[in-house]
Amino acid sequence: MNIIKGCFYVLFQSYKKQIMTFWCILFSIILLSVFLGKFFGQNISIAISVSIPVYIFYGIMAAKLLNKTLPYFLKLGLSRLQYMFNVGLFFISWSLIGSFISTCTQKIIPYVSNLFIIHPILLIDNSPSFLQMMTLDTVLLLFFLTSGLLLNVVFYRLGFFGGYSFIGLLGLIPIVTIIFKWYSPLFDLLSNISTFALLSSLLVFSAVLYTIITMMIRNASVNPA
Repeated sequence: MNIIKGCFYVLFQSYKKQIMTFWCILFSIILLSVFLGKFFGQNISIAISVSIPVYIFYGIMAAKLLNKTLPYFLKLGLSRLQYMFNVGLFFISWSLIGSFISTCTQKIIPYVSNLFIIHPILLIDNSPSFLQMMTLDTVLLLFFLTSGLLLNVVFYRLGFFGGYSFIGLLGLIPIVTIIFKWYSPLFDLLSNISTFALLSSLLVFSAVLYTIITMMIRNASVNPA
């Protein structure tokens, strides 16, 4: 338990400044949007998203995790598997906290302003409950954290050339999807799938991805490539 607490403390301290700065900027933008909506809402329609910036921020922070923390923990004597176990727990806790803050904010905004809230769950349900919104945010945040960590481990193990080659391969996916028109069955699948099935699929995919990352980390050196 002391190891977990110590890891959580170090991981949080590694991102404390960025986390505080991000939430301050995000809430400042929200307050400005509420102000504009109060005074100009009759003439213009203002839309805002709270969750999507959080997804992006979490992904970016995860993409820097290994370089900031792995060498430090290895020098302290922590094994790579212990490191990944504690990072996984930190990701779960971080996702729960982030989804709770963003969901509370999105549920409060309609009571003080007429802003239109943009949220992925609106593609599935027009009037989602607090629990539904928070659950989707938690799962998506875990997915973005895991995806960011995957990008980080590719750069960490393969260097800049390998990392950018991997990004290039990922960039080919939407191009190939458009060329062969694979997006039509994908949209049909997403429109017909239930919320529970979608969340379960994302959660399982994130878990599999995290397992692959853990296997890639097992032989990682202290210093990045």
